[in-house]
Amino acid sequence: MINDDYEMRYPIDVMHAKKFAELIGKTPSAVQEMIENNKLPVIRLQDPSKPNSRVRERLIYLPEFHRGLRAAYFNRPAEERDAWLKWLGL
Repeated sequence: MINDDYEMRYPIDVMHAKKFAELIGKTPSAVQEMIENNKLPVIRLQDPSKPNSRVRERLIYLPEFHRGLRAAYFNRPAEERDAWLKWLGL
């Protein structure tokens, strides 16, 4: 089984927290909390001519998020990972 065959791809590699929250079924405040607690791969953007500005864009880096999810899934014990197949009778 090739893992890339099952990978979902968004047209771009980054997205804002609000759109990410919508896609994973969480509230925007929950995603903001995940960002603040370093639980998501984030790219911080800010105007280099204003290094002390408080306004920064924080974009979630989707390829790294997907890599982490895939690693978490495949690192589970096989009996847990494949339990849903038993439910289907396979």
